[in-house]
Amino acid sequence: MVWEPAFESAFHPRVVAIVGISAKAKLGGPGGSGFLNTYQELGFAGKIYLVNATATEILGYQAYPSVSSIPEPVDLVIITTPARAVPDVLEDCIAANTRNVHLFTAGFEETGEEEGQELGKRVQEIARRGGLRMIGPNCMGLYVPESRIGYLHIPPTKSGPASFIFQSGGHSDWFISHGQDYGIYFNKGISFGNGYVLDSTDFLEYLSADPETKIICMYLEGVREGKRLMKLIRETNPRKPVILWKGGLTAAGSRAAASHTGSLVGQTAIWQALFAQTGAVPVSSLEEMAETTMSFLCLKPSRGKRVAVLGMGGGISVYAADACGREGLEVPALSKSTQDKLKEFIPSAGSSTKNPIDCGSVFFDVSLMQREAELAATDPSIDMLIFMPHLNLARKAGPGQLDKLVGYMSDFALKNPYDKPAVIVFHSFINEAWENELSAKLRIELSRKGVAVYSSLAGAARSLFRLYEYHRIQKELAGHVI
Repeated sequence: MVWEPAFESAFHPRVVAIVGISAKAKLGGPGGSGFLNTYQELGFAGKIYLVNATATEILGYQAYPSVSSIPEPVDLVIITTPARAVPDVLEDCIAANTRNVHLFTAGFEETGEEEGQELGKRVQEIARRGGLRMIGPNCMGLYVPESRIGYLHIPPTKSGPASFIFQSGGHSDWFISHGQDYGIYFNKGISFGNGYVLDSTDFLEYLSADPETKIICMYLEGVREGKRLMKLIRETNPRKPVILWKGGLTAAGSRAAASHTGSLVGQTAIWQALFAQTGAVPVSSLEEMAETTMSFLCLKPSRGKRVAVLGMGGGISVYAADACGREGLEVPALSKSTQDKLKEFIPSAGSSTKNPIDCGSVFFDVSLMQREAELAATDPSIDMLIFMPHLNLARKAGPGQLDKLVGYMSDFALKNPYDKPAVIVFHSFINEAWENELSAKLRIELSRKGVAVYSSLAGAARSLFRLYEYHRIQKELAGHVI
């Protein structure tokens, strides 16, 4: 379908109707009362109408027998009735000239049962005949912090530059809840489930034109209009990175997708071609999507994929080189000039000035860490840096040293003048409770300040490579020679 500007009122509604709340419902329970509770907790400023065919009052609200009986136009209808009641509710929405509908209800073709399949066909026919702009069924709908609308759990009210389009409601909840731990806040979130009328391509078209959205994250199990999806990503990606997780690529995943949203999934080779031809950024889990999104939010483009790792330990250095190499990065030896300058304060015994740089003394003296980082950053063979601090050594160095070390690395990551991305990995060296707790605390605190921080070296390397590869592919697709 061609995108309809009138659907904008669904993202910024002034009047919302919730259909299907039981007269005996408790606030915050499943279904409609959960949405009501969330809207109240978020501070939704508009009007909320409850629709129930038999009740006159529910949870302190006057109840109306139908959408068409509500005394003013409704911007968004949320339907939470049992599946069998949905056709009549949709007909009522059409009669009320209310076109924006979120069908939360499940129980259609994803059940695999004939009754659900036939009911799904009937729902689709009514929605299309009535010109309904329907999200769902079997989905959590819309999350828009600015408008104070969201899902069944209470999400953050802070807005940010990222938006997402997820076929899974559970994945949406995780991404909203945990995204803030990676410094990610959302402008708009869309959970669309079975996608009877509006599909991923419609939402991508909308977010592509949305001036508030700078990064688009997608989780898809299936898609009806593959060529349109490819065209939209190709057109959008140069302006707004599209980070895409395609679920259901394995045989087991395909079966699960069919029972989850009734999706028919494509072959792996087809999706690999889509990534290659559009430059969409591939991820394969929610954690990868969060880390990759954080990288795009926090880091500038890199000139290349050559990384310097600043850490400690011979075995750790081998592990670091292998981990970076597996994820696509290069770990070149530093130039002789750089190594000679490093040797002025790094002892040859038990250390290494090549790359990864293995030196324990820098964790006792921040001024040495500063010299090490600046030498690595100015080396012409290096494009990016990864800090792997030894928190235990800094702690042993005396009061305040740990804070100074973390403060310096954070400032370098945020403000370094070398125009080379720098990130931090809190790798556990001793696996003591205090270190694990501090690492987790710092990862969240620093990420919220705009520092790219990772819990694993593999995650950092993978995200850095994807950031580099995104910009490389965009130049290539634009006709530039790399």
